[in-house]
Amino acid sequence: MRAMRGTDRATEPGADPVRADAMGARARLDRAQAAWPTRKRVAVAVLTPVLLFLSLSASGGWALAGAAGWTALVALVSFASAMTLASYLPGPGTGLKLDFGCTPCAAVAALSVVASLVLLSSSPGDVPTAFLALAVAGFGLRQRLANPTTCPA
Repeated sequence: MRAMRGTDRATEPGADPVRADAMGARARLDRAQAAWPTRKRVAVAVLTPVLLFLSLSASGGWALAGAAGWTALVALVSFASAMTLASYLPGPGTGLKLDFGCTPCAAVAALSVVASLVLLSSSPGDVPTAFLALAVAGFGLRQRLANPTTCPA
């Protein structure tokens, strides 16, 4: 019964709940595409395998058979780091100037990419350290996505 409480649109006469959900999904997709234009999505697609290769090379090589969980975490760290780096790309119509935002916050986010790579290479195959690297990369990504208009610094 709880799932039916929020379905006001579906209970209206003549309303098509499938179409309403599809329109809502399309609106969410449009907002995501506006925030992450094609330039940034392509950068993430290119940077993720590059960062994954660098991370695995720096930490002893490919260990999928022996440490699948660690390798999956390294892939997630690479994806989060690629998103962080892609967030510096300029948006459409803003020219070629990189989007640094607030300088101290931008530096912290960029350093989180380096710090996560250092953490991964410090103890290869160690899952707790990979979780820590993921947390550091996630912090940097959140710092970039929050996009503070002013810094407290």
